[in-house]
Amino acid sequence: MATSGPPAAEDVLPDGPRAGVGPGMMRGVAPLSPHERDVPVHAGVRRSRRWVWLGLLTSLLLTVLDVGGGAATEATVAANLSGAFALAPALTGIGGSPRQVAFVGAVATLLALGLGLADGLPTGSWLVQTAVVAVGAGVAGTVAAARTRQLAQLQDRRQAARTLQAALLTHLPATEGLELVSRYLPASAGDQVGGDWYDAVVAADGATVLVLGDVVGHDVRAAADMGQVRGLLRAYAVEGGQGPARLLARVDESLAGLGLDVLATVVVVRVERGAGPAGERSLVWSSAGHPPPMLVRTDAAGAPAVERLQAKGELLLGVFPETRRSDHTTVLPAGGTLLMSSDGLTERRDRPLAEGLDLLARTLGEVAAAVPTTDALVDEVLARMVGDEHTDDVAVLAARVTASPAA
Repeated sequence: MATSGPPAAEDVLPDGPRAGVGPGMMRGVAPLSPHERDVPVHAGVRRSRRWVWLGLLTSLLLTVLDVGGGAATEATVAANLSGAFALAPALTGIGGSPRQVAFVGAVATLLALGLGLADGLPTGSWLVQTAVVAVGAGVAGTVAAARTRQLAQLQDRRQAARTLQAALLTHLPATEGLELVSRYLPASAGDQVGGDWYDAVVAADGATVLVLGDVVGHDVRAAADMGQVRGLLRAYAVEGGQGPARLLARVDESLAGLGLDVLATVVVVRVERGAGPAGERSLVWSSAGHPPPMLVRTDAAGAPAVERLQAKGELLLGVFPETRRSDHTTVLPAGGTLLMSSDGLTERRDRPLAEGLDLLARTLGEVAAAVPTTDALVDEVLARMVGDEHTDDVAVLAARVTASPAA
């Protein structure tokens, strides 16, 4: 039996590039990408050099325009552009760091001072215009410093949420005759932190309970709410003797009883030994508004056949605690694979969920016929469905029945 789960929480945020979608990568929780780790504090500062050049070029242009006026005359005095140099630090302040704004501001102030003297401005006039440039540079620097502090705080909160989320994505249990593989990909850009999670629990009666869920929201609270829903499900699932529908109903009741304002989509699958051929597993599943799992098995011709485990839609957790939930059953034969995923795998801004599910079914059929292992299957599906750019977190949990005489 082989399982694939996340690394320890302290290993989630290493230096180096984020794992990609190629084979042998993205095991468990992917570390933060350079974008996620550094933006906007470090990478944002590096990119802000362009704003320095913008400020310097603006200063150069104003200097050329002013000097082009010729010798000091009444016309050049009237056309003096010293005050306009305040534009240079203001432009740099749009995306530059406080130090960069200060540098451009100093250059602009000196140029304004020099041009005022060269154009023969009255003393009071060039002092006032130079002061305007200096004050403008100070204001731009203050705004840049405030922006940098705010973005640093946002980055700290995002990293805290990522660490919390990673700590809750525990290692998968070892179960005889059942191979479990998990993947988790944080969003490739932006400040969002999702409430996606996967879990697997061996119940007291020997059944394996698989969970894939997604708490509504994209912030630290979503990650914290995910921890509460996950904890309730784990506690009830390990007791054994309950179907997925009853587990979801108990969680719904507990959320209401504890006064927790949480909305989550969840699918729960209970895997038991089947009464049929060796290795066959019986699946009992129930969904609370979650995208349907996919089941891959071999048809009579030996080709992969994909079945979507979909039934009448039921409400999310946290909407109505008295919701009546239903169990559904099917069979997972030896060599068959069950794939559970969050909507980040199938839904995109340019692709509705229904189209994404159809694409996932086709992709699974193609990949299952071409790759030898469950790890490779999951990685290839992610590579085709997600790629490098995705705006939502993605959680995937796959279970494959290994052919075993003892199963």
